[in-house]
Amino acid sequence: DLGFITCKMVQKKDGTCGHAIYNDSARFPPVELQYDERLFYCYYQRRNSQGLWYFFIRLYGGKKAAKGYTCEIHLGNGKADKNSVLTADRVARVDCVHYGMNKAEIEESGCCLVVDDAAVKKMNSGDEIFRVWWKVSRKKKAENGN
Repeated sequence: DLGFITCKMVQKKDGTCGHAIYNDSARFPPVELQYDERLFYCYYQRRNSQGLWYFFIRLYGGKKAAKGYTCEIHLGNGKADKNSVLTADRVARVDCVHYGMNKAEIEESGCCLVVDDAAVKKMNSGDEIFRVWWKVSRKKKAENGN
């Protein structure tokens, strides 16, 4: 157990999700993560105009609190086992974003794992489109300026 929480994006039971997912913008319900007595939300969404997927972790709190945390986001094949984080195709180690940031600020912050449709399609294993692993850690004092 490396301290990750994971989820996977799956097709609808009728198999229709696969093609539609690459034609529309989409926001999915966030995964809730509690760490260090704080609440974080793990988001993924797709911007149709760009054909890009954005993955990020948002602290339910302000800018100062968010500066104290770092995030890891790993993205891999939909058939990957929940304990197979080391098999992820894409990895980002980014700062946590705070709840006061809007969508444009988050996308421009550099605090996202950004993946294009082609990469997501490559991870698609049929019924399971991708698996994502999320992790939040407290920054060391030197990292957050304290």
